[in-house]
Amino acid sequence: MLHIFVSNRKDTRRIEHTEGPLEFGRVRVTGCTPRVVLNDPYVSSSHLRVEERPDGKVQLTNLSMRSPVLLADGTEIGIGGSGTLALPARLTIGESLIEIQSGEQAPIDVSSLMSIAQPVGRSTAMKPLVLEPLGGAARPEELTRWFESVIHVQKAAAGSPNFYHEIAQAVVELIGLDYALVLLRRGDGWEVVARHAQPDAPRLEFSQTVLSLVCTEKRTFYQALGPASAVQSLTGITTVVASPVLDAEGEKVLGAVYGAKARCDPLGGNELKPLHAQLVQVLAAAAAAGIARMKSETEAARRLVQIEQFFSRELAEELDRNPELLAGQDREVTILVSDVRGFSRIAERFSPRETCLLMGDLLERLTKQIKDHGGVIVDYAGDGILAMWNAPILQTDHAARACRAALAMLGELAGLNERWAEKINTKLALGIGINTGNALVGNTGSVHHMKYGALGNTVNLASRVEGVTKHLKVPVLITDSTHAQLGGAFATRRLCKVRVVGIDIPVVLHQLHGETASADWIALRDRYETALVLLEQGNLSGACRTLFPLLDEHENDQDQPSLILASRAIEGLKATTRDFDPIIVLDSK
Repeated sequence: MLHIFVSNRKDTRRIEHTEGPLEFGRVRVTGCTPRVVLNDPYVSSSHLRVEERPDGKVQLTNLSMRSPVLLADGTEIGIGGSGTLALPARLTIGESLIEIQSGEQAPIDVSSLMSIAQPVGRSTAMKPLVLEPLGGAARPEELTRWFESVIHVQKAAAGSPNFYHEIAQAVVELIGLDYALVLLRRGDGWEVVARHAQPDAPRLEFSQTVLSLVCTEKRTFYQALGPASAVQSLTGITTVVASPVLDAEGEKVLGAVYGAKARCDPLGGNELKPLHAQLVQVLAAAAAAGIARMKSETEAARRLVQIEQFFSRELAEELDRNPELLAGQDREVTILVSDVRGFSRIAERFSPRETCLLMGDLLERLTKQIKDHGGVIVDYAGDGILAMWNAPILQTDHAARACRAALAMLGELAGLNERWAEKINTKLALGIGINTGNALVGNTGSVHHMKYGALGNTVNLASRVEGVTKHLKVPVLITDSTHAQLGGAFATRRLCKVRVVGIDIPVVLHQLHGETASADWIALRDRYETALVLLEQGNLSGACRTLFPLLDEHENDQDQPSLILASRAIEGLKATTRDFDPIIVLDSK
């Protein structure tokens, strides 16, 4: 049997090969010869064949058509050449180091191993760590050095390349072992993520037997096996210690910290004391804490990125500090629903790629205005946007924020139309509906796909109001409940009372004109609202007399709501029955 260790910048592996030839290359080849595929761009597609000989040596054949096989003594096996090496052997192909050892690894007699009953970090072990006095106590200065090393490891960033290496280094330097490994569990196997060894120590690997026991028992095992031990493996270890790296609950083995000594100390320095084993256990707990910290930081970063898709950074940070805000709660909110007028006809003339580019430009600009005004993006539906204010963070001026956002969204149209005019041959226009009311707000999606938003009639009504903008031919409509919270801070006009599809109770709608308005627009608004009152009182003739001069004054720039109101008054006068209903009833969205 051959024990083969492969390492390069991207990969570290241990391979056990029982018999016959074994090939190494950069690509997988279908055939009878077993192959190790290396993640190394400098390795040829087929580069090396290794085969154990009966005399204990290995036969090497260079399969590459362009690169030699470099040997440890500085010589090489040229292209198409072959050679024989005694074991252990070390060679390089591309940027990959290959080390080959021979012999079956004899299992360690587990009955000779001692263990520490309770690993640090298990949820059932909340008591303070007691260092066992067996085998003698450490000197104060030695303990100080140990604790300083552990604290140094704990301070290290778990995601940095040096984190695991510092743990392996501490095992070697603090206890005096020849080498140490930090391993992580990968399926049913182990991946070496860090190793550290004394300068003249032989290259050794871990005992599967010991790690299997650590994994099963979830405890630290250690033993000084002695120079003439019958259970010593053929790799020559005389001292071994292994401690599990456990998850936060102490139920799952994530990895292990493993140390060993391969040389006998004639002065008896091989002995591994319980205190040493406990130190390895503490370092394994530090590794577990680092993994937990890294997982927590990764989850926090993922959650923050996910949240920032919907919220401003300030809101995202607040949600990260207080995730309970995502729980369902009753809240008064202001909902904004927007839609691009005639977008389907525009998309018909575009390729899918052009449509995506236009949509991306449009939604990016509109989304920015919503976020800049403290809104939350609840959903996108084609070219439509659903946004919300006053949740999850309280905003006393949520209705005003939504209205300012709507006006800012309209302000983006000039730049969009200028950029896309030549391609779409028409002007982009928006319809926006805004409504304020109570809703259940929280995560309306799932655990795996968060969709923070609101549920209830308030949302449905906002969507219906957006649809009414098409009928009344104004870009922004707000409901009476939103209007009541503005306190006269915006220029608005009461347009009508509407019963929308799916909602029985009529709603009063106002046009949102701007934060300010000219004297002419205010005069137009006042005469319109006077006519509206007359119409609602059933005085249709009076409504017409008020509106006709207004229409005459704006002959070249007709006010669409005034035309609609005049048309309703005339239709009422023409009707055979005098029972006029001032409420507009819409049968479609």
